[in-house]
Amino acid sequence: MYRILWFKIGGQRVHLLKLAGAFLIAASLLKVAEASYSIFVVANKIVYAQLNPNLIPQLFGWAISAPFEFGNEDVIGVMMGPLAGFVFWLGLATVALIIYQSGKIVFPVEEYDERVTKHHRKLLERVTRLKKRR
Repeated sequence: MYRILWFKIGGQRVHLLKLAGAFLIAASLLKVAEASYSIFVVANKIVYAQLNPNLIPQLFGWAISAPFEFGNEDVIGVMMGPLAGFVFWLGLATVALIIYQSGKIVFPVEEYDERVTKHHRKLLERVTRLKKRR
């Protein structure tokens, strides 16, 4: 049996799971936008670090020993954090969309259990009657 959770706000009924999904979608999309902005900021820092290696300590907070060089390994290492954040929040937005789209929640209901129990009882009675006939 399916049950839908409803919540009353301002005299109107609101589907509680859809409401939670909508808030999660909004929050995760904002975080996706923030993470994508962070990717562009780090990419801009990388360009400045490659143009002027003396800015590396100010841009990233760490110094590279002489000779100053910002290599491909450094680019990959610096970009991993913002890319991981972007992918995480994008995944959470997908999960939030799934929650929003789910229309019903399955709950074990006593009525259903009683019907199943009655059905099983009838089956057992039939089986015992058939065994007695043999």
